[in-house]
Amino acid sequence: SLSSIATMVFVSTAVVCRRAAYAFCPGARQMLTRSLPVGKDQFNNMNAFQPSRSVIIPPTITYLTTTSRLKEEASDSEEFEPTWKYVPYKPPPPGRRPRNNANNSARRFSTSTWTVPDHILIPEDQLQVSFARASGAGGQNVNKVNTKVELRFHIDSANWIPREVRDRLKANESNRINNEGYFAITCQENRTQVQNRKEAIKKLQDILKSSWGRPKVRKLRKGLTKQAKENRRENKKKISQKKESRRRVDF
Repeated sequence: SLSSIATMVFVSTAVVCRRAAYAFCPGARQMLTRSLPVGKDQFNNMNAFQPSRSVIIPPTITYLTTTSRLKEEASDSEEFEPTWKYVPYKPPPPGRRPRNNANNSARRFSTSTWTVPDHILIPEDQLQVSFARASGAGGQNVNKVNTKVELRFHIDSANWIPREVRDRLKANESNRINNEGYFAITCQENRTQVQNRKEAIKKLQDILKSSWGRPKVRKLRKGLTKQAKENRRENKKKISQKKESRRRVDF
């Protein structure tokens, strides 16, 4: 009958559409199941038209245990030879390293650790101490007691003072040195000999400290060279020409 023929055509068309849908879209089976208006027996008969499919078995995944992983890492480490070795950081020693200025004679004092001492020990047995009448205010005590103190020592034979300090004393305190080479200091500010003697020794220490430090070598500014002056003139000419070209042109 016509109804059976129409049903067979419809079923064959549905099977062709189903195969085409399976080829392009794996999820079309659920969509066709919901959309086809066929009976349960007819839908089961359509499975006969499906081609045979090969079953894909997923590969088995093996997980390494802790012991096996450690053994594998140990074997890899034995085969691998490191190209460098870790060395911990060591900070440099404190203090600034002196520069090597052996060829520079002008800065011969900059390579040593020369410092001015806080207290200079003065051997009093190598000093010549004399007393005299003090001048100025003081009343009858000035006329009766020799309170003025004078300290003297031979500067060239004073081995307790470094040689370079003695040379600076000769240059800085030349008015305190007589023709025989004796360095003299006087003190008469106080009323007793003991106080004036302490004050004179303190003055001597201050003078030694002022001459103990090594002087800094100052470099004078030499100014520009001839080439630098010529370059400066050329740059000024270029700048003037550039500014002149910016002026308004009168036609």
